[in-house]
Amino acid sequence: MQPDIEIYLLSCPTERIIRWLEQDFSIIDMHKPSDIVTKLHLEHNGEVIPVTILEKAAGKRFTSIWFDSDKTPWENDTECSKCAFEALECEVRCNYQGWQEDGQEDPDLWWHINAEGEGPFIWRL
Repeated sequence: MQPDIEIYLLSCPTERIIRWLEQDFSIIDMHKPSDIVTKLHLEHNGEVIPVTILEKAAGKRFTSIWFDSDKTPWENDTECSKCAFEALECEVRCNYQGWQEDGQEDPDLWWHINAEGEGPFIWRL
């Protein structure tokens, strides 16, 4: 289990993301500290999970969703990415590190899922 989960969605409005989250979580509270940031506290299986949605996180078209908890229903970023892609049908990217077993980390190596499939790729932010 990862200490947190973070995924990036291509051209997906925050309102759609929130509707997706409402399918598996209860929203305890939500506020917008700025035009591009939405902060939520979600409840899942009795656990409170802080979430930050940041629009324009990687360029102008990607939105980051950061679950600041190890109590999410997913084991890692890629599991979350697969669920997000199935529900939202927009390209999803996440860090590839969770897939490496040798401990080598490449900050440019990412995992992506889109209508054409999924797999590793180099994403230079």
